[in-house]
Amino acid sequence: MRLLHTAGDGRLGWTEDLIGDKIPPYAILSHTWKEGQEVTFANLKDLDNAVDVDTQRKEGYQKIRFCAQQAEQDGLDYFWVDTCCIDKANNTELSKAINSMFRWYQNAKRCYVFLSDVGSVTLEGNDETAFKQSRWFKRGWTLQELLAPHSVEFFSKEGTRLGDKESLKHTIHEVTGIPIEALSGSDLSEFDVAKRFSWAANRQTTEEEDGAYCLFGIFGVHLPLIYGEGKDNALERLRSAAILKHKGRSHDQKERLGKICSWLSAPDPSTNYHKAHKQRQAETGLWLLESTKFAKWKESVASRLWLYGIPGCGKTILSSAIIEHLLQHCHDNTSMVTAYFYFDFNDTQKQNPELMLRSLLYQVLQRSVVIAKGVDALFSSCENGRRQPSLHALLDATRQAMQQFAHVYVVLDALDECMQRSELMDMLEAVAGWQLDNLHLLMTSRKERDIERSLEGYVEGDDTVCLQRDVVDQDIQRYVQHRLGVDKGLAKWNKDDAIRQEIEKALMHGARGMCVFNQFFSELDLTMA
Repeated sequence: MRLLHTAGDGRLGWTEDLIGDKIPPYAILSHTWKEGQEVTFANLKDLDNAVDVDTQRKEGYQKIRFCAQQAEQDGLDYFWVDTCCIDKANNTELSKAINSMFRWYQNAKRCYVFLSDVGSVTLEGNDETAFKQSRWFKRGWTLQELLAPHSVEFFSKEGTRLGDKESLKHTIHEVTGIPIEALSGSDLSEFDVAKRFSWAANRQTTEEEDGAYCLFGIFGVHLPLIYGEGKDNALERLRSAAILKHKGRSHDQKERLGKICSWLSAPDPSTNYHKAHKQRQAETGLWLLESTKFAKWKESVASRLWLYGIPGCGKTILSSAIIEHLLQHCHDNTSMVTAYFYFDFNDTQKQNPELMLRSLLYQVLQRSVVIAKGVDALFSSCENGRRQPSLHALLDATRQAMQQFAHVYVVLDALDECMQRSELMDMLEAVAGWQLDNLHLLMTSRKERDIERSLEGYVEGDDTVCLQRDVVDQDIQRYVQHRLGVDKGLAKWNKDDAIRQEIEKALMHGARGMCVFNQFFSELDLTMA
């Protein structure tokens, strides 16, 4: 969340992008837009220099100044205005903002509603007419701006305070049909889905899909933005998500999903994950998980990351750390999903690229709010599971299923252990060719020439990590120290710090960037017995 503030000299300034408890108390503006008169992020991007005269002449700039002054009067140093605090040219930022908007209004200390079509009236007698007929009550986005904040104050176009949500609740109820209880702060989940949809029935938005997107917060759902899908499709996605959140999947939906998942006959990669996870020491992989490169991969559009190294360097253990992190990252947000697969020389079910694809689709479906149309249609076209689909059809269905999410994180471990390497690399190239902004693909393997040559087409050099000795030594040292601390057979060497340090040094030197230690410890115990 990016906030504005007023510097000591009266000039506007930006905060950095803030998250969580780093966000200070702030005010927020609610208003209606006027074509050509709003101030955008691009207009204010460089606040180190004075705002240009043309920007200052816009009506939107006066609203920003009004918000700044009102916030200052209320003892708030920071404020937020939708027109200029979101970089709408950045699709990732826009999607995140729309899915966060309700919460941002909800967390604001004060919400100022600027009514540009209402003069300084007293709201008594006939003077209520202008207020009731304000365009603000007819716009889609202002619904959540009315309901989310605790404190909502209304101001005329001259900046005169007209009242607040509490004092005007009966008038607002008359205009909007929204129950007094909802206006007074009752949890919106207390109102059924149909009732909440009715509150937005006569509201308009500039983009047709925004007629659905502006209601995400009203229903407490997080969904990806797909501009171009049309209002009906957007509303259908929203309605399905809202009903699922309110009531859960229907019996028919659960039954249908179960049949589709059985039909996929996908191998279960969780056995590999849990096996690797047991071998992982606490804090293993933090050097990657806390890195700028990994953070960028999680947030950038259509991102890819390739981790490569010699056999035994800990790629699979590192994959388990990455997967655990991503599963936790997605846990409370239904707009995000993590899917993963381990190729495995020891399991024929995990050496086939099509079975990998089926497994990924299975995992995405388990997380989906509603079965993607493409998946449902494919199942039907295959006589409800009596026939198997083509690989091309599976790929297309997987693409459609992934498009339902704001972020899809895919982790593929040990590409080099796939027995159909050429088919796998062709499939990954096809997936990269989808250019899905929400898809984040991470792969691990040995650095073998055919893999490297294939990945060069869609993985930039900066998006690779070589798991050499200098980057994995911390993980190796943690493992060595853990084994020396808990292995009963080595307890006798633990009493002497000098010997312990010598053992650590010898093992670190002998490891040569590899995490395969069982043999080292066995030999050590025999040698020093």
